[in-house]
Amino acid sequence: MGVGVLEITEISVKLLDEPEGPLQAYCSITFDDEFAVKDLKIIKGAEGTFVAMPSRKVSAKCPKCRGKNHIKARFCNDCGARLNIKRGRFVEAQNKLYVDVAHPINPACREKIEKAVLAAYREECERAEGRKPELS
Repeated sequence: MGVGVLEITEISVKLLDEPEGPLQAYCSITFDDEFAVKDLKIIKGAEGTFVAMPSRKVSAKCPKCRGKNHIKARFCNDCGARLNIKRGRFVEAQNKLYVDVAHPINPACREKIEKAVLAAYREECERAEGRKPELS
């Protein structure tokens, strides 16, 4: 089943009032006026500004109470039970604390989204009084 090319129909940029550190703004993007992706981040990195996709913390359930815990936690946040650091499928994720919940699956799509979002970011910075875009 083929799907036509999705077009970006709306981009909403929310600048941080006083950015501290690399995070400059949050963004939402809509495709074909039908599908929205929220919480993209505009980040000033060492090699320039880029768009980070929405992500969530990797977590694992406590074997005793089934409570959710950060992947590197040693004790359960809910019941205090000691957690086994080597927890099956999460072993390979221990160096990865966050995973994307939505992301482009090829470089061309990522580039299209990044160009459109950074252009909207520049425009929003120009509208905001005295704000210069951090696009090194």
